[in-house]
Amino acid sequence: MVEIIIRKGSLLVLTFIILFQSYISNDSMVSLIILLTIILLSYFLVPLVNKPIINYLIIVSVFLIYVLLNHHVEYLIILLCFFMVEGTLNLKTRDFYFFVLSIVVTCMIVTVLNYLSFTSLLLVILLSICAVFLHQSISVSNEKKVLYEQLLLQYRKIKRLSVEQEELVRAEERTKIARDMHDSVGHKLTALLMQIEVMDLQSEHASLQNIKQLARDSLEETRSAVRQLKVSETSGIQSVIQLIRKLEMESHLIIKFTLEKGILSIPISNTQSIVLYRVLQESLTNAMKHSESKEVEVRLAMNSLQHVQFSVKNKVFSHFPLVEGFGLTNMKERLQEIGGDVRMIKTDDYFVVEGTFPLRRVEQ
Repeated sequence: MVEIIIRKGSLLVLTFIILFQSYISNDSMVSLIILLTIILLSYFLVPLVNKPIINYLIIVSVFLIYVLLNHHVEYLIILLCFFMVEGTLNLKTRDFYFFVLSIVVTCMIVTVLNYLSFTSLLLVILLSICAVFLHQSISVSNEKKVLYEQLLLQYRKIKRLSVEQEELVRAEERTKIARDMHDSVGHKLTALLMQIEVMDLQSEHASLQNIKQLARDSLEETRSAVRQLKVSETSGIQSVIQLIRKLEMESHLIIKFTLEKGILSIPISNTQSIVLYRVLQESLTNAMKHSESKEVEVRLAMNSLQHVQFSVKNKVFSHFPLVEGFGLTNMKERLQEIGGDVRMIKTDDYFVVEGTFPLRRVEQ
């Protein structure tokens, strides 16, 4: 912000100096004001155009026309050099070199016409060389910054995938342990308790009472451990929502969930949970890439055919054509593997990803 204020402030100061000098010299103020108006208008419109080089070339052209008509160039050269330095920040490498070349050629033409001294021309050339080196330094710095951001994004993505995979593995392990304890240990303890009951009826030994109580305590502890494992386990739609909430915090998105009645209790398999999460994750990633809005609507429901329905809706501000890249193609393939499908809908205001997949029994 401070940098922008300094740059814009320097431009305004240069403009007032030129106007003041022209007023003292009794030059034509009307033509100078028209010149400065066109130059300032072209400069401030640079952020709004796709090819800023056109605006900078307009500045050079207007400058040359004014000099040829009025033969005043001294203070305007300073303004032209200011835009050359500005071009190091706003122009791509090829466009910048062309712009600098146009300034040097223009100053040479003015020098040949004896409107500019040879010393001033040398200063412009020297400044042009400095500007080229400055532009190269800025380009290298920007490339390093982009590379760093890409590496950081990949690191966060890999780290998130690792955590998600670990949580899914833990959930499967908890489920397996709970089932094994219930089916194996629990059943054997129940059988042991029944045999002790039979022995207790056939014998008068008091020690059997202690053994029976020990078996009861062991069975109760086993059941308690199974309940704790099931309580700590988050599966199905709830696990998907938890993972999406973590993604929401990491990406600074605002996700509005709409959950239809009964959707949280449906028994979807681990495979279906993973596919649903990956599809929602890819849809949210697309929303972050192609939408300036940070708000995304996610809807989960179940239709009358016992199919899970989902939709991801976000606003769009740019009218880009709908192109199915790797991410969208991957979503289709994932859903096809579990018998589902996905479709993309683009309007003038929204981009929507909708899909369904059949509800099946939980994998054992």
